[in-house]
Amino acid sequence: MLEGAIDMHIHTAPDLMKRKLSDIEATRLAKEAGMAGILIKNHFEPTVSRAVVAKEVVGEIEVYGGVVLNRSVGGFNPEAVEFALRLGAKEVWMPTVDALNHLAKTGGSLEGGLSILDETGKLRRELYDIIKMVSDRGVILGTGHLSLREIFVLVDEAIKLGVRKILVTHPEFWITEVPLEAQRELAKKGVFFERCSFCFWSKNSLSHVSAEKMARVIKLVGVESTVLASDLGQEFNPLPTEGLQAFAIELLKAGLTEKDMEMMLKINPKGLLS
Repeated sequence: MLEGAIDMHIHTAPDLMKRKLSDIEATRLAKEAGMAGILIKNHFEPTVSRAVVAKEVVGEIEVYGGVVLNRSVGGFNPEAVEFALRLGAKEVWMPTVDALNHLAKTGGSLEGGLSILDETGKLRRELYDIIKMVSDRGVILGTGHLSLREIFVLVDEAIKLGVRKILVTHPEFWITEVPLEAQRELAKKGVFFERCSFCFWSKNSLSHVSAEKMARVIKLVGVESTVLASDLGQEFNPLPTEGLQAFAIELLKAGLTEKDMEMMLKINPKGLLS
């Protein structure tokens, strides 16, 4: 099932959050499963250099990195983005755990929360420089943990600036939930959706999404705009390879096809990372 697949969302150690496995362990497991590559994500630091080391140590598999624009890298910091892109970052994510939307949904202090919108509701000035860099490099713009309103503003402005690869981060996750009709509207704009097995494995009633519901949404929004990823690495969840494969099998049982799996696990990720 995972032969030739690329997992575009894996969390590994070292991290400030407890993780089940290291960069190198995740890379080795992916190679053993016959995967073509993985993309390492960290909420607090760029992962490009870590990806280079993991690839060099394990060999014969692609390992990608990126940068999340949380407070630890200065938030909406063009210099941090430029640095990551020059090193080879493949995805630039909007804020996640420091996003104002994330803090509001989880009941945290809103002080220091990051929103891409200014006080007038328009895109913050510094975001234009960042989006232009993403466009010029032809890499992926990830929506992180933004609100629905922010996602639409970001998508529209990014398209105007020439960004061709926009990936909505786990639209089924309760913090970043994108309703079905909104997904269909975004799909018409050429946006991709990263549907993660984390939601399937979650035992939290807020986070859990059944394979049947996920399959139904995929059919309605489109396989051609979907990427399947694990978003695993948490101590309490399965290993990324095991969790992603089991998730894919359940989606097959729910009515998706082998051809659909190839599109979502191999073709679409490869296209976004090329």
